[in-house]
This record gives sequence, C-alpha cells and structure tokens, in this order.
Amino acid sequence: MNCATPTDISLHFQSFCQRGGATDVHADGWGVAFYQDGGIRQFHGVEAASKSALAAHLGQQSIRTDNMIGHIRYATQGDVNLANVHPFCREMWGIPWCFCHNGEVPLFTRQSKDEALPKLTSLCPDPLEYYHPVGTTDSEATFCAILNALRCKFTTLPSLPILQDALQQLCREIISKSNEQVAKQKQQETTTTILNFLLSCGPHTQLVYSWPGQRPGSKVWNGLQYTVRKYPKPDVHMCDDDDYAVEFLTQTGRHDCVSVIATKPLTDNEEWAEVERDQLMVFDQGKPYRTPYELFQLELLGHGLHSNVLQKSPLEQTRYATMRFPLDTI
Repeated sequence: MNCATPTDISLHFQSFCQRGGATDVHADGWGVAFYQDGGIRQFHGVEAASKSALAAHLGQQSIRTDNMIGHIRYATQGDVNLANVHPFCREMWGIPWCFCHNGEVPLFTRQSKDEALPKLTSLCPDPLEYYHPVGTTDSEATFCAILNALRCKFTTLPSLPILQDALQQLCREIISKSNEQVAKQKQQETTTTILNFLLSCGPHTQLVYSWPGQRPGSKVWNGLQYTVRKYPKPDVHMCDDDDYAVEFLTQTGRHDCVSVIATKPLTDNEEWAEVERDQLMVFDQGKPYRTPYELFQLELLGHGLHSNVLQKSPLEQTRYATMRFPLDTI
C-alpha cells in the first residue's frame, strides 16, 4: 500500500492473510514492514499467515502508515525459516530500504549457501559486496545485488528519475542474464524467469517492477496488479473474505488517496490494472508515476530520497530548478 495520508493497513491486512494457507497455498511464512516516524517496523512469522496469532493480532490494530509492504510466502527456494521470510530490509545511505519479490530469478539461484553469487555490472564494472544474503532465497540475493550496484554507482544522492533509470537498467540486466543462464543449462522445462518486486526507499516512495510469467506446469499467472482509490470511493468487497467489506465513505477524507498493489486483485468490485511487462512504476502520495517530469514534481514536494549521509549533487539541484522555473530566469 502507498498512501497520500496515513492509512489503516488493517483494512486489507486481515483479508490478505487469508491467502496465507486458507484461500491460497502461500503458507510458508509471512511478513509486513511499514514506515512510521522516520523508521520502519517489521513483523515476520514462519507459520501460515491465516493461522498466525501474531498476524491476527496485527490485523486487529489500528496501524496507520503512508507506505507498507506485506508478503506471504510459497517456498520454491530455500528452507522455511525466518531468514527466508520477506520483506527483507537493509540500510543504505542512511535510508531504510525494504524489498519483497514474487517469481524465479535463475541468475541468483544457489545450490548451497556457500556458492558465490554473481554481481550486477551494468552500472558499475566491479561493485563491492557491502550487502550479503542472510538466507538462501534468490529473492534476498537479488535485493542485495541491486543495493550493491546502486551503492557503487552513486556517490551523491540520486533523484527519483535517476534512480528509476538505474533500477530499470539493473532489472533488464537481471532478466537478460537469467534467461541466458536458463538457456545455457537447458532448464526451460523446469525454470523460467519471473521478476515481480516491491521496493520501498523511505516513508513516501515505493518502486514496483514486473516481469510476469508462469512457472512450467502451473496455471497461475505471476504478475502485479494495482488499483487507485480516491475520495469519494464506494464500499469495496474482499475476494478472500465473503463477510468483509470496507466502507470507505465513512473512513476517508477528501485528501485521501491509496494505491494497493498485489499479485492478484484483493477486491472483486473495483477496477484493477496490470503492471506492464518490464515496467518500473513509482508510487507516491497514493498515486502511480511513470515519467521523469512527474518524478521531478515529487522532488519539488520534498519527497524522494533524503539522507544525512549523502547530499544531492549541484547538478541535480539545477535540474529541479529548471523543472520549476523558465530557463531565462535562472
């Protein structure tokens, strides 16, 4: 969820947890991470979310946030343990980053924990390995490789358009190298590349990427869908709970706007759109953004990356000014 104003996550969290072993097969752990007061709170469990006392307790609380990520796991790689439960969080540039993933990434699939992982080199020829996986999933390994590449590339804080462009480049490198590895090992019948992730980089901003697909032999389409709710919004009905509906008109105000992103729609009476293949979207203020111009507008609102460790370069500051004022006035 990404929101314009602090929004109660329990509206969807209780229904979402039903997919963790009750209405779906994702019963190998669950996790949620949300930003509050400049920090991030995390809760994880290895049991099915639908049977978890902790998840049930969280669903009954009034937890309000602008930015959150939740995940229920179906273990295709790695043991069922806390080290392998999403979302994964790391600090970079004094900013808490959070990541969860759905899919298969052959490039970062390991046969053992001791096996060396490849580096992403499209941004930097030899990035140092500051970040290492704690568990054994391809998901966490992908996250660490992305952070290592970004940290190597930028010595000043990137703006949102620059960050979006760099991440897009890394995603295409991951897809290309993963497909090459599948072809080389002739595993097409047992493996395919699917890369769908949510990546938050602070209290306001969430990046969403999709390279969808189906696992061999499966009828399940793994992609990402999203819906945007603005006031006034009619009541919505949850797909996974026949007795649970949300009365938005009584719980929201005129300035509220919420985007909900999920593998498949959580409600059955509103419009959901699928994230396009190889599309990297930025969600902020509860809305989706795609173009550099739109992202610069967010920078002018004071969103984007903020750090006490790195400063934005003078060139970036000039770019903001040219977006806001005519060139002949600078």
